[in-house]
Amino acid sequence: MLTQDRETVVLPRKADGNSHARLVTLDILKVLEFNTQTLKSGALIRARDADPDSALLFLRGAPGMIKRMVGNQSVPMDFDQVHNNLET
Repeated sequence: MLTQDRETVVLPRKADGNSHARLVTLDILKVLEFNTQTLKSGALIRARDADPDSALLFLRGAPGMIKRMVGNQSVPMDFDQVHNNLET
């Protein structure tokens, strides 16, 4: 990470085969502070050069809580198996 504040992050973007790496500025649209009830935190971000109607949500939290939030169709088929193996 090159720079960061509460509104932006600047990162190098991997170069494709024909160009040099370049910097990408990510705008932090919303920070989801850790919540002890939902056991998650996260950030909603958008790259400045991206479609203005698109954004990415990065979530961190208890795997079971995240799975309930996003629904079964959004997690890998082996999610429960991997999760159970990590807990034992």
